[in-house]
Amino acid sequence: MAEIDIPAQMGYDRAAVVFSPEGRIYQVEYALEAVKLSKTSVGVVFNDGVVLAAYSPLSALQLPSKFGKVAKIDDHIIAAPCGLTGDARILIDYLRMQAQINKLTYGEPIDVFVLAKKVADRMQLFTQVGGVRPYGVSILLGGINNEPTLYEINSSGTLYKWKAKSLGRGEKEAQKYLEKNYKDNIGEENAKKLATTAIERGEKKFGKFDKKAIEILVVKKNSK
Repeated sequence: MAEIDIPAQMGYDRAAVVFSPEGRIYQVEYALEAVKLSKTSVGVVFNDGVVLAAYSPLSALQLPSKFGKVAKIDDHIIAAPCGLTGDARILIDYLRMQAQINKLTYGEPIDVFVLAKKVADRMQLFTQVGGVRPYGVSILLGGINNEPTLYEINSSGTLYKWKAKSLGRGEKEAQKYLEKNYKDNIGEENAKKLATTAIERGEKKFGKFDKKAIEILVVKKNSK
C-alpha cells in the first residue's frame, strides 16, 4: 500500500490552543503571515514626537474610506495597524475606548505603555482560548508621555519598543533602510522623509509606486 504524505502540522493547526510537537502554535504563525501580506507601514521617533506612515493606494473606482491606515487614538497617541482590515478596525476601536475609560476614571491621559500593554494582553488572550482565532494584525503605537515612544504589538501579544520600525510586505527592505539611515535626535521633517522613503524602498518591488498614496500622522509634545 502506498504511503500518504501527511503535512507535519496536520492536526496541530486547527486551533490556537494546540501546540505542535515542536512547540509551535500554527494559528499564531498564520496570523503573523497575514500581516506580511499587508502594504507597508512605518513608525519613526524624532526629537519632538512620533511619525506614523502607511501606504494605502486606491483602486481605479475605489473611493476614500473614513477608516484610514493611520488613526488618532487620543490627543497624545496615534496608531498604524497592519494586517486584516476588519481586525484592525476592531482593535482601533478598542484602543480608543480604553483611552477614554482611563481619562474618565482617573482624570488624566492614559500612559502610552499602559495602553500598549492593554491591547497586547487582549491579543495574547486570543492565542489561548478555544473557538477563536488570533487577530491577523500587528500595530505600531506611537505617543507622548514624558518623551516620544513607539511600540510594536504583534498577533502573539508580544510588545516591543522601537526607535524606528516597519511592518507589512515590504518590512525587510524598509527596515534595512531605517537601520542604515536613522539617527538619534532626528527632526520632524527628516523623520517624515525617512518614513516615506522607507515605505518606497519596501513597496517598489510590488509594482507601480504612488507617493501620494502614503498616509502620514504626527504626534508631538505639547500639541495635538
